[in-house]
Amino acid sequence: MTVGKRGGALRNFVCRLKFFNDQTGSIAVIVIGLFLITVASLMVMTDVSTVIIGKRSLAQATEAAAQRGVHTLDKSSYYQGKANMFTVPLALATHRAHPVIPIDCNRGGLEVLLELHSWSNDDSDLKWHQLKGIQLTNYQCDGQSLAIETRSEVNLPFRVPFSSIDSVFLTASAGTTNQVQEGFYLFGIRLH
Repeated sequence: MTVGKRGGALRNFVCRLKFFNDQTGSIAVIVIGLFLITVASLMVMTDVSTVIIGKRSLAQATEAAAQRGVHTLDKSSYYQGKANMFTVPLALATHRAHPVIPIDCNRGGLEVLLELHSWSNDDSDLKWHQLKGIQLTNYQCDGQSLAIETRSEVNLPFRVPFSSIDSVFLTASAGTTNQVQEGFYLFGIRLH
């Protein structure tokens, strides 16, 4: 009887070994796994590229707003009557730096807000529409230079797995001054 039990156990073991060695369908598991990894990678790359493009668009909007704000001339400071017909030739001969063009800080702040509003609400193709309302978080103007900081929220195309993150906040900053360009101007044309 012992021999019969051993033979049956041996046959049972061989059947189980054949079952575990059967490789039918194993390639399907690998293909499905690689497909899931590819889809997850594409989702992550799409989210990362959305953040990168959003950051660049916010930086462009911030730079445009700073440039628009710095071009508000403070006429009372600029036209004080300190210059005469010899000021420019003497500055060129002595290599003296030209003074910075004064900025009207109040009007500059308004121009900054108008430019940011334009970037937030314009439907043209040149502006990226994923930014949700660009906010001015900091505005500094000392009459000679202007610095701003902005903030905006960007919706991600895909929610980050295992979290509730579906948008991110981006920030940008820009600062600028207005300076007189060196050279000789004849009828509005710069001759150097």
